[in-house]
Amino acid sequence: MTKNYFNRKEEWCPCCHSGGLVPDFREKLNKAREFAGIPFVLNSAYRCEKHNAEVGGTETSAHLAGLAVDIKCNDSRSRWIIIDALIRAGFNRIGIGKSFIHVDDDMTKPQCVAWLY
Repeated sequence: MTKNYFNRKEEWCPCCHSGGLVPDFREKLNKAREFAGIPFVLNSAYRCEKHNAEVGGTETSAHLAGLAVDIKCNDSRSRWIIIDALIRAGFNRIGIGKSFIHVDDDMTKPQCVAWLY
């Protein structure tokens, strides 16, 4: 079994402390973190509807279902390591921002995609 690198507080919605990550998603994320060998600092994980609206999330955001996280990332080397680890762990929905990497496991959306923010 893969080590758990994330605590429940990191997974909760920051405004109401509800929710969390879906267990299979968390396990896959832990596997990616293990592959990367560097910390994954979560900027955003589960979001309630209110918080999702406040941060400009879409109405169909995978964050609402506990199937998405945004991982802090500020340099190109870390970005490469994180993306490589996510792909090796089996993720195929990755968004790349200037200061974060979004990853989700929403099977209702197109697969094998990468996008920029």
